[in-house]
Amino acid sequence: MGFPVRTHALAGRSILVVEDEPVVALQLESQLNAAGARVYSAGRLRDALHMAEHPALSAAVLDFRLGGDDSAAVCRRLVDLGIPFMFYTGCSDADAFRHWPEAPVVSKPVEGRVLIDAVARLLH
Repeated sequence: MGFPVRTHALAGRSILVVEDEPVVALQLESQLNAAGARVYSAGRLRDALHMAEHPALSAAVLDFRLGGDDSAAVCRRLVDLGIPFMFYTGCSDADAFRHWPEAPVVSKPVEGRVLIDAVARLLH
């Protein structure tokens, strides 16, 4: 993706990726791993809710649309747990994000460095 990823930007951090498209999920995981993060992935709502409970989570990157579901329940749980999150989505429905104005929205596709910088900002 053109620009190098800062290799230690997310060192020691655990990031939840909630993405229902396997190719996109693998790309996100690869980019986050390259930045030093440990990645937990979920492609379905049920799995994402389970993974949100992981005690080591530092932040989450969520696709809003998950097949026939959306990630709103995951967002609510992450808020309850105090875990910052952002949206990485092709969804253009701004109304879907109004409940979480503090969560950045990054539109698909994006260069790896832009994604890593957005996740790093969540953590600081």
